[in-house]
Amino acid sequence: MADSSSDEAESTLEAGPDDLAQWLRLDGNRVAIAAGVATGLGALYLALTVSGLAPLSDTQSLFYAFSGLISGNFTLITVVVSINQLLLSQELKPPGELESEIAETVDYREEIESVANRTAPAEPSGFLRLVMESTRQDAQRLGGLAANTFPDDAAGEIDDVVAGLTEEFDRIDRLVRESDEGIFNTLSTLLETNFAHEIRRLDEVQRAYEDELSDEADAAIDDLLDRLREIDIARQYFKSVYLQVELSRLSRNLLYAGVPAVGVAIGMLFALTGLSGPPFARSVQRVVFPIAAAVGSFPLALLFAYILRTATVTERTAAITPFTTPEQEV
Repeated sequence: MADSSSDEAESTLEAGPDDLAQWLRLDGNRVAIAAGVATGLGALYLALTVSGLAPLSDTQSLFYAFSGLISGNFTLITVVVSINQLLLSQELKPPGELESEIAETVDYREEIESVANRTAPAEPSGFLRLVMESTRQDAQRLGGLAANTFPDDAAGEIDDVVAGLTEEFDRIDRLVRESDEGIFNTLSTLLETNFAHEIRRLDEVQRAYEDELSDEADAAIDDLLDRLREIDIARQYFKSVYLQVELSRLSRNLLYAGVPAVGVAIGMLFALTGLSGPPFARSVQRVVFPIAAAVGSFPLALLFAYILRTATVTERTAAITPFTTPEQEV
């Protein structure tokens, strides 16, 4: 979600450690974070050499270090191939499975359209806003029925649930309107959304006052429960699409970064093969080798940045309605 990574990093650091953690885990540009990690490592290496703590009088250890970077980056490239094979295996389906998957997706879309009485947008952000709008309408309808026909205790419970849901819908709608239309930007608005407790409370009211609720009130609760489940279906579907997009982007960027990193590390090994040592002065070595080590570490930093976000997204969306986990109670 970050286009200007340096500006976002500066504002986040000023905001506090919680905002910094949020930026690192989710909001920050992945390539910018990886570049920051690699630059930090390079600065550390440079400080060690300039300060004399690593005088580079014996370059044999550098030989082992760059050899390890080469083998490690080849391993990362192998991981890239494995990721692409995994993604490809999920996309290669016989016509029957493809037809069934498309039919189920169309049925879900048509169900949303029948409730909203309008055509659903094709973009994730527009579709999510339509689902939220339909759910808000059903929540308000239930709130109106509760105020007029429900027993006082049940009306108070329903009013509290509806108020909380409406506030959450407004928050999500505001975030969707303020963010870009990318799949992650849409999904990120739902990462802090969990309706498990609201579903439980609605079920409890329905069971406790089963004999006192009219058919219309009972149907209104069922409709709202259906809408809340549809939101979670949308979230889980957006998550599956996002993970495929994110892993594809990771594999591509790892290839872009891995080839230069391996090339630089091999070049440093060639430079270390001279009988008299590297063909440049000691003062130059103190700068060149730390920079080369940082470049060789960039693919690992890139993997760290991407996996940090995908792991956070997966953790926060692990449970599906009507269940929840402590990690989703954020």
